[in-house]
Amino acid sequence: MLFVTPSADGYGSDRVLIGVVRAMSQRFAATVVSAAEGPTLDVLRSLGAEVIVAPDFAMRRRYVTPRGIVPAGVRVLRTAVLLRRLHRQRRFVGVYVNTVANLVMPLLAAAVPAPIVVHAREVPRATAVQRALLVGSVQRIATRVLTNSTHTAEAFREMDERLAGRLVVVHDGVDDPGLVARRNAPPGAALEIVCVGRLHPQKGQHVLLAAVGAAVAEGADYRLHFWGDALAEHAAVEADLRASVSRLGLDGRVEWHGYSSDVSAMYAGMDVAVIPSTWPEGFSLVTAEAQAAGLPAIATIPGGPADIVVDGVTGRLVGLEDPDGLRAALAECTDPAVRERWGDAGRVRYLEHFTTERSANAVAASVAELFG
Repeated sequence: MLFVTPSADGYGSDRVLIGVVRAMSQRFAATVVSAAEGPTLDVLRSLGAEVIVAPDFAMRRRYVTPRGIVPAGVRVLRTAVLLRRLHRQRRFVGVYVNTVANLVMPLLAAAVPAPIVVHAREVPRATAVQRALLVGSVQRIATRVLTNSTHTAEAFREMDERLAGRLVVVHDGVDDPGLVARRNAPPGAALEIVCVGRLHPQKGQHVLLAAVGAAVAEGADYRLHFWGDALAEHAAVEADLRASVSRLGLDGRVEWHGYSSDVSAMYAGMDVAVIPSTWPEGFSLVTAEAQAAGLPAIATIPGGPADIVVDGVTGRLVGLEDPDGLRAALAECTDPAVRERWGDAGRVRYLEHFTTERSANAVAASVAELFG
């Protein structure tokens, strides 16, 4: 079976891919074709998958420019030729595409004439024309479209009604970090807030900083921990975020930890997790991770977090780009009893709905139903 992935850097969908390959490799020999090298591929190799790095076919903004489009087109054609050659040699029973954010997708059906499962993990943020082309490609090639949330499924259905009968919702799952949230904080301790995610305009770190800055200005005692790095193209975003700390009066209250694959370490000793995305998340693995760790989760809607967080039970759901909403939710979490009640309920919800095993097995069952 062929697995096609545009990234391997260990974020989001890459972690889910590991679980899917692990589950599927019990039935099929796995060949993974990736658009880039990265830590995910080392894990996949350790699972016994054949891993091949192709010319970069990831959907990157710099590739859809007058200067970038021709080289990108050449790389995509080379990747399509590679996939065709691999299929002739291995006769794949089917193809699993790990996100729609890749440029080779329109050519997949011609390169590998086999059933294709597309895993739609996000609602594309693009122009109407770009979105129509992308969703049109999915409609043309996909035998089945797995979506990671109700929000993603509804968005794809609205963009192309012809997909309605092929959409299946399978929530993503995350590994269990253990119950590592802080309990029994000492009197007078600062509220420890964690925000995990790539430093990117859509991830909303700037909105969280504004909310925390306003709260601290009014006397709140908060400490903020960011985990994640920035792509080279977003170096200015990271610089602006760091510069805003002093401007908002948060010197000594913000820590930048960088990227880590150690989920337990990111959430250990924290009081609350905030996922302040400014664009609807397809699912939000970090929201599920926070609940798995026993933390209340404050996340934005619309988007995937609406399937994960039960408002007022496991955390709070607030609107996009709403620093006042974030500030109000954080104020609720200064009560240790609220934190413990929401965190415990979130942990139970994770164990019932969002484990890696549950998600990977559901994906594998859906794929196996098509491929035999």
